Amino acid sequence: MRIPHFTKYLMFTAALGTFSLTACEDFLDINQSPNSVLTPPTNNLLVAAESDLGFLMGSDVHRYSSIFVQQFAGQGGLVQTVDYDRYTVTATDMNNLWRTSIYADAQADMKKLIEQTQATSPKYAGIAKIMQAFLFTVTTDAFGDIPFSQALQFEAQLQPAYDKSEDVYTGLITLINSGIDDIKKQSTLTPGSDDLLYGGDMLKWEKLANALKLRIYIHYYPKISATATTNINTLLTSGAPLMTSTADNFQMVFQALSNRTNPIDQFEPRRQNQFFPSATLVDLMNSKADPRRATYFTEFPAGQYTGVVNGTGTVVSTSFSRMHTYLRGARTGTGVQDYAGDAPIRMLTFAEQNLILAEFYQRTGNTAQATKFLTDGVQASLSMASVPAANATTYLATLPAQIAAKGLLRTIIEEKFIANYGVAVEPWSDWRRTKFPAITPSVGATLPAIPRILPYSDLERVTNPNTPARSSSDLTKPQVFWDPGA
Repeated sequence: MRIPHFTKYLMFTAALGTFSLTACEDFLDINQSPNSVLTPPTNNLLVAAESDLGFLMGSDVHRYSSIFVQQFAGQGGLVQTVDYDRYTVTATDMNNLWRTSIYADAQADMKKLIEQTQATSPKYAGIAKIMQAFLFTVTTDAFGDIPFSQALQFEAQLQPAYDKSEDVYTGLITLINSGIDDIKKQSTLTPGSDDLLYGGDMLKWEKLANALKLRIYIHYYPKISATATTNINTLLTSGAPLMTSTADNFQMVFQALSNRTNPIDQFEPRRQNQFFPSATLVDLMNSKADPRRATYFTEFPAGQYTGVVNGTGTVVSTSFSRMHTYLRGARTGTGVQDYAGDAPIRMLTFAEQNLILAEFYQRTGNTAQATKFLTDGVQASLSMASVPAANATTYLATLPAQIAAKGLLRTIIEEKFIANYGVAVEPWSDWRRTKFPAITPSVGATLPAIPRILPYSDLERVTNPNTPARSSSDLTKPQVFWDPGA
């Protein structure tokens, strides 16, 4: 078993001032025998697992998926984001994301937390299981078949089998239910301020678990509609708690301190002028005079918002709007990089939950409920974007006209596309399922269609012969069981 990723939890514990560093210092004592088994303090291990997840969801997997679905576009000439924007995404590009960030960091820390606390402090184990289920959902949605049932056994199973994505989904519900059961049990140790996501509030963890079930179930539409309808109806009639406000958002809060800012913000000064809002998103919001533009984007030119046409980044320019306070935090000056970096990484929000329910009711013929949850979802998104009340009211009043012009389902998904700005993978999953928003391949694309899956890591292929074959031509074909294809 690897030693957990301590640099991140030490960063957070030092910043929050809630834990004693003595335990960490003892744990990292250079006089410690290298042959002894190390047991990290439970609270530090929880911080490590949560910070791993928060960093991951604002890093590579967000950039790939947000570029493919045209929330963002690459710029800057011969740079990686421009390659990604033209669908040159290779197996080598996946090495850090797959082998380190997902499995060796986040999932490994969660697994260790479960093993260490299951018997005596199951509330910690329950949190870890819910986070594992969230990350496995994102992973199978991005890669298709993945190691799941044999994953994280380490020395006992160095070459795990790949489970079919449909089987992973079945296993996820079992894992979530186990997590819910655990957070309701008596626990010798109880999470508190060491829980960076919900502060030890077990009801909020249960709400997240059920919202995650909704995200999983909605993916069955439209390909496997009967299953989606049955499962969502069962959940809603069970009385299981769901998110009730933006205070229940599943998000990692970052700090306005050096190397403690969110990873989307960190990318900007390190890779300047390479990652801009896409014209697809900006133009959609311009067409509706969307008031969220004021915090989503900077103005360019003054009084206007301008996105990059995907695939045009080989012609170097900075004459575009940039991501703004919604993703980068408070302004600290007038320069393009003058942001505090304290915006949260949003992973699953109250707005998304409402828009999932809006889609469910639309698909099951309840237009009134669909419209209600559409309105509630947009209202939550406007609130998160700090839109003034009067402007929010004005925008909400446009929804009936949007529905009349575009249809209810398209309006729901396009509003979800906007609300999930900065959320990794899910907007891409929605596009693959519903074909909304209607996007076309980028200019100069190296593939005939928009990618529907990521390649597997080439290092994984070398070390694990169970890794399925996947060529570049496979990237445009459905690889996840719920994907109905073009």
